[in-house]
Amino acid sequence: MKSKKVISLLAVAALATTIFVGCGNKEEAQEAGLKDGTYTKTSAKDDKGYTASIEIEVKDGKIATVKYDEVAEDGTSKLNNEEYNTNMKNVSGSNPIEAFPALEKALVEKQDVASVDAVTGATSTSDKFKSLAEEALADAK
Repeated sequence: MKSKKVISLLAVAALATTIFVGCGNKEEAQEAGLKDGTYTKTSAKDDKGYTASIEIEVKDGKIATVKYDEVAEDGTSKLNNEEYNTNMKNVSGSNPIEAFPALEKALVEKQDVASVDAVTGATSTSDKFKSLAEEALADAK
């Protein structure tokens, strides 16, 4: 009889602990991670006239979405430039249509810029992406 009471008390204590630990509020989660919001950073023009930009949306203290692009002085996006993408694929084996989404996806999945691997054939783009992501996430801390 006494052992049943002890087991019951232990079960109640374990359940109560689980409930209290699982009910941390949103502010506590954000203090440990990132502040919710949208964070944008833009680079200076590179030697070919392209400006890189990143937009990171943080929800519930985690990276939810990432948008990255590089745009020419005339406003042409590398993502929408078929000729550029074809030429880059032939020259380097990769192009913005493949590289940008791969980098964005990796950052959302890994939640850490340092864990994002460079895309083969897009090392310069990967470096710009990671640099801008670090700057944007610094604002989110």
